[in-house]
Amino acid sequence: MKNPPVVAQRILKSLTDRSELRQWEVLIGGLLHRLELDADARADAERAYKALGASIARKLNIPEHDVIVSPQGSMATQTTIRPRGNTNFDLDIFVELLGPGYDRLGPEQMFSLFGKALEGNESVTGVPEEKRRCWRLPYTGKPYYFDVTPAVKGLTYAGQGMRVRDPDTQWAPTNPREFADWFCEIAKHRFQFSETFYRSLVMDSATVNPLPSEKIGIDDVLRRAVQLMKLHRDNMYWEASQHDKDTNPISIIIVTLAAQAYDDLRASGAVFSSPLDAALTLVAKMPEFIDQTNGIYKVLNPKLAGENFADKWNHDGKARANQFGRWHNTLLDDLENLTHLNADRADEATIRKVFGAAGVDAWNASRPAAPTQLGGLISSGLASANPKAPINPGSSNTLG
Repeated sequence: MKNPPVVAQRILKSLTDRSELRQWEVLIGGLLHRLELDADARADAERAYKALGASIARKLNIPEHDVIVSPQGSMATQTTIRPRGNTNFDLDIFVELLGPGYDRLGPEQMFSLFGKALEGNESVTGVPEEKRRCWRLPYTGKPYYFDVTPAVKGLTYAGQGMRVRDPDTQWAPTNPREFADWFCEIAKHRFQFSETFYRSLVMDSATVNPLPSEKIGIDDVLRRAVQLMKLHRDNMYWEASQHDKDTNPISIIIVTLAAQAYDDLRASGAVFSSPLDAALTLVAKMPEFIDQTNGIYKVLNPKLAGENFADKWNHDGKARANQFGRWHNTLLDDLENLTHLNADRADEATIRKVFGAAGVDAWNASRPAAPTQLGGLISSGLASANPKAPINPGSSNTLG
């Protein structure tokens, strides 16, 4: 049985002994930044979903203020990653229907009426495609597509407000806005790093040119760690069997465990030698927050009483629980194998194993002209480009 904290410490020691900790931090951070949805595309997506909200309200004949459209998932938490094998980003959009009457409809009727309201603008949105809980709008020619989930007021879900259609249970409770607020509130806090780390910033900045990249918020450990894990997960299961793909770790569990581990480390007052030290410790600590009592797995929604993100783990012969352990062990192994290499001469095959083909392209693009000239990015990168406060869904700044 692998001991995650020991593996993380071994990786950190190897990098520190070879004086390559800073170099790997910058290269990994630059890679992840280049795999995000860029600012222009984000602004375009924001305009698109605002127009979508107005169109839905008009077709459903309800006031615009009774149709609240906001991002959810990776859009709301700002942890998007370009998917492998698909150049378009999957952007999750949440639509709250607050107008009178829609909360009294059955799930299928509500879902069908909403789908009809998405029709008639195919030249812009493309043809709506029905999914389990959402409608997919392809937005042909754009670098993204929308998965649009309609929701109505909840019933008795511990006082929580919204519910969505679910083919298996009819209705399912949901609260993506509260969950995103919870994540962003945790992510805005920063770790303390050692004096050696801050002294290195000053020393590097005098002799090093910046990488050709925007500020990447290298101290935004939680978001970067989530991006890294999602990217590795997607690449690991790209050519897996259908069974393994169906049971691989879902993003909501990765995000929840990562945020809980981050918050626990922060509350403990831990001081780390560097952002990579913090990220590795966070990744290693995540399994501690999987509750397994009397053989029942639980990864609870911290903002919705009773919702267990790991509920399916208890009905599949432990297939999903085993896949999580397999993925987590593989992630630590792959990071150790990758960072064991010299950063200036890391081979593409090893990089591809961790980050995929898109990662190789981003890796090559993010490397400096001279291998030793790395400090400029570090000196400017601590000013985080991520939001300092939770995203306010439904406002004019929901995309951050």
